[in-house]
Amino acid sequence: MSELDKLRDALNFLTQHLPGASELKEIADQGSVVLDTCRKSDMDTELTGKETVSYNAENFQTALDNFRKRNFCRLEIGRLYERYIGYLYEEDGWRVAFTGVLGGYEDLGRDLVCIRGNEHQIIQAKCWSQKKQIHEKHVYQLFATVTHYRFQLREALVLKHGRKKAKEIMKTIKISGHLFSTTGLSEVATKVAKHCSITFRHVPLSKDYPMVKCNITRHTGEKLYHLPFDKQYDSIIIGNVDGERYVNSVAEAEEIGFRRVGYAN
Repeated sequence: MSELDKLRDALNFLTQHLPGASELKEIADQGSVVLDTCRKSDMDTELTGKETVSYNAENFQTALDNFRKRNFCRLEIGRLYERYIGYLYEEDGWRVAFTGVLGGYEDLGRDLVCIRGNEHQIIQAKCWSQKKQIHEKHVYQLFATVTHYRFQLREALVLKHGRKKAKEIMKTIKISGHLFSTTGLSEVATKVAKHCSITFRHVPLSKDYPMVKCNITRHTGEKLYHLPFDKQYDSIIIGNVDGERYVNSVAEAEEIGFRRVGYAN
């Protein structure tokens, strides 16, 4: 066997056995406009084919339109699905941390952490082909990370309030695990989810939801909108300041007084 054949065999082994290896290969070959670690400095230029050197709302909208029409790789589709589920939660009044997008493989299976009042929902989102099924190992992973989240929260409260007060606070907090997917559960996974009190919801991915984040800086009142390929997009929380919202277009954002982040007035 030649050295080249050995290398091919090694690559085939990695893509078949290492989680995410095939998706990472796609990213290496094609680049990404979704993942923080792979973004170029000027995604507008890549999406429009021309350099954006000044504030130009028409160019911004063209970039957004081309982003929606882009053929995404599997890993990017997964991230978009997390964003979509997060949008649904934020529209329902939840504060959402996009831990999967921001944390990558260090997210411990928590794609989203959604908090409203004393409810904490730990979300795992899987945008898979209808031909595939989610098996019990994924349910067990979510159950384990919900348990770990509960442990981490309790330890943080102990450090802040002491053990006795932390115990009282934990009794008032409801922590639960929720699995969202574009496909279904296997028979065994369904039984495991019921036993572990994991809620399953079948939700198809929509790329037509409002993707423009209109954010208001709490201390200064500055009103900035973020497009889905802007660097801080996934760290921006929508809904924790009155007047924040998602909108469909650049024109809509500017009509209500927001300007594109990263550009001087």
